[in-house]
Amino acid sequence: MLFALTTQTSIGIVLLALAFVVAIGYALVNLRQGRAEVGSEIELAPNRKPYLSDSELEGRKLDRTLSLGLLGLFVIGIGLPLYWLQEPGRQANEKGNIQRKFIERGAQAFAPTADGGFNCAFCHGTGGIGGVTPYTITDAEGRFVKEVQWQGPALNTVLLRYTRDEVRYVLEYGRPFSPMPAWGAKGGGPLTEQSLQNLIDYIDSIQLTKEEAQKAAAAQLAKMMKAKDPTCVAARTEAARAGLSDEELASFDAASVDVESCPQQWKSTGEALFNMGYDDGFAGGAYSCGRCHTQGWSYGEKGPDGGGAFGPNLRNITDQFPGGSVGLEQQTDFVCQGSAQGVRYGRSGMGTGRMPGFCITPETKLNAENGEVGITPRDSGLASDGGMLTQEMVRDIVEYERSLSR
Repeated sequence: MLFALTTQTSIGIVLLALAFVVAIGYALVNLRQGRAEVGSEIELAPNRKPYLSDSELEGRKLDRTLSLGLLGLFVIGIGLPLYWLQEPGRQANEKGNIQRKFIERGAQAFAPTADGGFNCAFCHGTGGIGGVTPYTITDAEGRFVKEVQWQGPALNTVLLRYTRDEVRYVLEYGRPFSPMPAWGAKGGGPLTEQSLQNLIDYIDSIQLTKEEAQKAAAAQLAKMMKAKDPTCVAARTEAARAGLSDEELASFDAASVDVESCPQQWKSTGEALFNMGYDDGFAGGAYSCGRCHTQGWSYGEKGPDGGGAFGPNLRNITDQFPGGSVGLEQQTDFVCQGSAQGVRYGRSGMGTGRMPGFCITPETKLNAENGEVGITPRDSGLASDGGMLTQEMVRDIVEYERSLSR
């Protein structure tokens, strides 16, 4: 068991055990040297008895006392520097231990209700890879409209777009008009600030690297650009099924239908990226723009692209970023970086922090106001390195969004 402890802890235990043995030994020696109190006080009182002679005091007795003092100085002279040298490592290990504890607690909170968690995994998928959850759409007066299946976005890329403070705000107050409730005590939820940090630390631990995210987006984009128009595919499939017997229908393979002449479903890479995940639920729509900027996108009944929903209407985006190449560059920079609370953008925009940055990874810093501890600071990335998406992908999206204004 001793070997499982840190070196510093082991040394401390050994010294404590040694001190305990010395104390016991000292007590036993004194008991053996003691004698029955027989005689007068003058003979028995310690301060009345004759003490050692000068020759005895300045001989072996003095040598023994000086040796013990030297031993004590040796222990202090070696022990304190060793402790000082070990302290940075001890603190670093303890910081790692704290972070591991927070991550474990966050993972427990993220888990399904059946496993004792707060059921984050039910909407966002095990490991935060995205999921689907039932949700009731209501009108402005709270009356039932319909029941839908809502895409819960993947959270394994959320810190490639948002800062920890922005994620905390969403957890604290939730997302109106969506299945995301308020979880923080400030927003009326059940979680303390420490519990929120535990959750964010767990989410941080499952993040993809920007290279992994870009690779996943590129693979999904390649798949989408091969997809054919679903209306055309459905019509060709229905025509191929017409006139078949029940036996032939039972063995019918839709993949055998010739749909090569059908037009592409997505007319440009920008349109595909804008709607990434709409058809197949890839990452719960976390890579897309449409889930925030298109009404009904999250539950498979999308309206006109960029028509506005949680995010603003983009079909007049050239009013915010006017001009040809200048407007294109300004809008690309904005989508790369995202908005910041109270910071202006475009011609008359004011940031709220809700718009994430898609090709610049945000910085990570300790926010003492939230009581955070154990956070490892990280600088923000560069647009040229990309973030969740590459700068080229963002430019394609911006060109598509600007085309909606024409």
